Amino acid sequence: MTENSIFRSIQVLVVEDEAFSLETISKTLQQIGVSQILKAQNGIQALELMEDTENAIDLIISDIEMPEMGGYEFVRHIRYGKVPQYKAIPILMLTGHDTPDNIQKARIHKIDGFIVKPPKAEEFKKYIQIALGL
Repeated sequence: MTENSIFRSIQVLVVEDEAFSLETISKTLQQIGVSQILKAQNGIQALELMEDTENAIDLIISDIEMPEMGGYEFVRHIRYGKVPQYKAIPILMLTGHDTPDNIQKARIHKIDGFIVKPPKAEEFKKYIQIALGL
C-alpha cells in the first residue's frame, strides 16, 4: 500500500470551532490524500458524530480551546469510554504553541501529539503516520 492510498483509506474527525481554521485543516489533509473528513465545531458535536456515524473513525484532530466543550474535556470523555469503541483512538491536538503544560496534559490524557497552528502538510503526514503506527 502506498502512502497516499493509506491516507485515502482513513477517516479523520476534525474538531475546530473557527470556520476558517476548520477549512484550512481540511484542505491541508486533502493535500496529503485524506479524503474522508468529518467535521465538528466542539467536543459535544464531535461526541455526537462519534456515537451516530456508521463510518469508522481512525484518527481525531482536535483544537484545545473551544466553546461548550473544549479539547481536553472532549478527550477525557473519549478516554473514559463515553463512546466505547473509540476509547483508544489516536488523538492529535491543535495548539497555538507547545508549552510544558500541554506536554504534561498530553501524558495525562494519552494524546498522541501536538500540531502547532497553522498546520503544514508535512507535519500532518509525520504526526498521522506516528499516531497510526505507519
